[in-house]
Amino acid sequence: MVFFFSLIVFFVAGLFVSNVAQEKGYNGFVWFLGGFLFSVIALIAVAGLPDKKLRKYIRQIGENQNAIDPEGTNGSKKIIDDKPLTSEERKDLIKSWSKKKN
Repeated sequence: MVFFFSLIVFFVAGLFVSNVAQEKGYNGFVWFLGGFLFSVIALIAVAGLPDKKLRKYIRQIGENQNAIDPEGTNGSKKIIDDKPLTSEERKDLIKSWSKKKN
């Protein structure tokens, strides 16, 4: 009797952990197994995971408002082309960098 009650409790814990994981954007089946096997520990673990769906949604809002750079870009501008600089270009570049520091 205790064995069947334990199975029911672990099954319900697995379902709950799976539901929380899916809401956060993770694989529900894998987290169901973790919840079934580890119950409360898996619930604590899934509660501590970052919310992938929310992060993606916030990133899209920021990109649409041009508040952040689109995903995949590092936001740095290419200052020097692949060709070598002439001595005059080098001097101008050094002057512009020193003005930015001041």
